[in-house]
Amino acid sequence: MLFTSLLAPHTKVSGDELATEEGILNLGRTLQALNRRRFLSTLAAVSGMAAAGALTTSTAQAQTTTPAITDVLNFALNFEYLEAEFYSYGGYGTSLAQSVANGTVTANAPTVAASHVLAPPAVTLAGNQLAVAQALFMDEAHHITLLQQTITSLGGTYITEPTIDFSASGTMPAVTTNVAFFAAARQFTALGNSAYAGAAADLISNTSVLMAAGQILGAEAQHLGVVNYLCATLGILPVSAGGPDKQIDAQDVPPNGTAALFTITPTNATVPAVGISRTPQQVLGVAYGVSTPATTTPPAGTTKGGFFPAGVLGNIVST
Repeated sequence: MLFTSLLAPHTKVSGDELATEEGILNLGRTLQALNRRRFLSTLAAVSGMAAAGALTTSTAQAQTTTPAITDVLNFALNFEYLEAEFYSYGGYGTSLAQSVANGTVTANAPTVAASHVLAPPAVTLAGNQLAVAQALFMDEAHHITLLQQTITSLGGTYITEPTIDFSASGTMPAVTTNVAFFAAARQFTALGNSAYAGAAADLISNTSVLMAAGQILGAEAQHLGVVNYLCATLGILPVSAGGPDKQIDAQDVPPNGTAALFTITPTNATVPAVGISRTPQQVLGVAYGVSTPATTTPPAGTTKGGFFPAGVLGNIVST
């Protein structure tokens, strides 16, 4: 006896095949529920610690002064907006605000009143590449939600989305192909990983917030792994010239187009096999396009440029 397939409604399957399909669907529902509960439990833990007052704040933002935790989280939020916009256009062809309005994020959606994007990606992905872009979008959208909720629970006000320019003020090529898309994705993901690693010292006074940031970093590291793999399979080489992307490739260890997918600092004899860590000022130096491959210290006082033509928002805005 044949039955209508649960996965392909126009196809007939045997009883054993139908049972297998039911198992697959049940597993998917279980994983979705686990992921949702894990997100909510993390948010609840962060909010609970904040309510207990486990935070010492400071309003001074000089490079020699430890910034307030809410300022560090708002700084990170700028870059979560950037990545979410990028993957929203790549995965769904719409801005982050439109994807949220369309109900693409079905649970725990971030609050995004409007998107401000210049030179957005105009690419048509398919197959596994499309699936990766859509999965990365969902993660970045949830990172925005987690940061917004955490900042609010700490008594702060989270920033709205800054103006984002994916051409980096004309120094980056237009994202119109899958190769250009994943080449840029690797740059954003590598920068984000180094930013979360560099923020740990500023978050250590609140262990719950530090844990949440570490969990986001773990997700970002998985993103970098899959994007590096796609870059290798697509034959994408390290950047030899250009804008902010060149500065990243000069310090990180990108895949070489055929191998070395996950190699990290292989020539560092003192501390091998560790990821790159950047201070907020170093991150801004790359994002604003004022750092050079020859130095890790950007010129002081730059407040806008590159991917953020009007600057990032919040209290940490200058190199």
